[in-house]
Amino acid sequence: MDGKKAYKAFNVVMLAILILVGLGLAVSIFLTNSSIFAKKDKYGCNNSAGYAYSFARGKCILVYQEAVSMLKSNSNNPNDIKAFIIFSQDNKSADIFLPNRIYALLTLSDNSSIWVDNSSTYSLINLPEKLSLQENGTEIYFVNR
Repeated sequence: MDGKKAYKAFNVVMLAILILVGLGLAVSIFLTNSSIFAKKDKYGCNNSAGYAYSFARGKCILVYQEAVSMLKSNSNNPNDIKAFIIFSQDNKSADIFLPNRIYALLTLSDNSSIWVDNSSTYSLINLPEKLSLQENGTEIYFVNR
């Protein structure tokens, strides 16, 4: 076999190997109904697609679509990171999603709910004109009604 034929045969073999590997990956992705890029949490929510588990709703949700967006207090910058709150269907509980923090499930009373996280005490206060989220007595997020 001369050099050109050997080179051509090598290229054909390498192309066949690449095609088989690609087909194998495609079949494994589609048959397992998951993506190699999907990151699901222990509740089955695809975090890489923006889903998070809501205890208040009992299902995976897209927080930025289903939750109420709360603005940062004492800030005029609309690009500041927001907090999100999602209420249960019966309005007896809510999930609070804070930036850089795990969220909390609250049992709601008439006017306020309190929970403690590490060294901070948080309060969700239901006022006629707004919903206020306070940390250690100071408002950090709000949403006007």
